[in-house]
Amino acid sequence: MALTILKKTPIHCVAMVTGAGATTVTLATDLLFGLNETAGTPEVNISGLLWAVPGATAATVTRNGVVQWQLLGNDDFEFKGWSDKSNNTFDIVVTMPGGGGTVILELNKMAGYGNEQQRKNVGGDILQ
Repeated sequence: MALTILKKTPIHCVAMVTGAGATTVTLATDLLFGLNETAGTPEVNISGLLWAVPGATAATVTRNGVVQWQLLGNDDFEFKGWSDKSNNTFDIVVTMPGGGGTVILELNKMAGYGNEQQRKNVGGDILQ
């Protein structure tokens, strides 16, 4: 499995997971913006999903041991005006079936990154 961070800002990230097997998006390290940002207790919501998972076995997105999303085929899910905040203080584990696939996660950094001023600058309502 490979993790690629496609976009990273103080309040928003896009992560792509490819291949087969499991990989972890570690909130405290993988999503840091710049050398000076540190993570206290990160809270990260999932605000969008895009996937291409061929075959008959779904990919899963898991947090805190709880499967939150099962993804099969080619599709996307755009959260319009909200985001999935369940278990948002836990790392994100994407598990692909043996045939591999691609999952792209759109993530909102809600707290814990020292970015409170950036959040205030955009009105404080980042798809909660």
